[in-house]
Amino acid sequence: MAIGTQDTFAQTLAFQNIDKAHFCMGGAERVHSVLNALNHLLTFADENDWVLVHDAARPCVTIECLNALVEQAIKSNHSAILAIPVRDTLKQVKSGNQIDKTVSRDLLWQAQTPQIAKIGKLKKAIEYALENNIAITDEASALEYMGETVQVVMGRSDNIKITYPDDLELARLILQSQS
Repeated sequence: MAIGTQDTFAQTLAFQNIDKAHFCMGGAERVHSVLNALNHLLTFADENDWVLVHDAARPCVTIECLNALVEQAIKSNHSAILAIPVRDTLKQVKSGNQIDKTVSRDLLWQAQTPQIAKIGKLKKAIEYALENNIAITDEASALEYMGETVQVVMGRSDNIKITYPDDLELARLILQSQS
């Protein structure tokens, strides 16, 4: 687990006492935190081992989704992400908040976490992106730039990302319904 330098709360949580939980320092941005975690993993894991990268901001992922993701990656021997098809109509907007056009959603999926890849491939992809000033927003985008195959595994719409304060109430309701 990559923990932010200012995160004193994480050190008080119950997973601190789990033998298989490993911790490292986070970085300035998500990509740096993931790279720090991969480097830490390589002190005791093999570069061909699989790694799941997951946002703490997505606490509602189900065990069924985790199992499907891992099974697909192992079966295909390719990286994979959880994702859901885009449901809403998408608008491309130009300056002044004027609609420029409606974007076809036929081939668009909303990426989620966790995302799974081989440790060595993901590390190489992230390092390449950083060295070449390529902006990546998730692990799959780094792998894409390296020409790696990344598959989509059907996620769930309740695997929400907590971004805004009102997301907390929705997450609470989802977690209650899952238990």
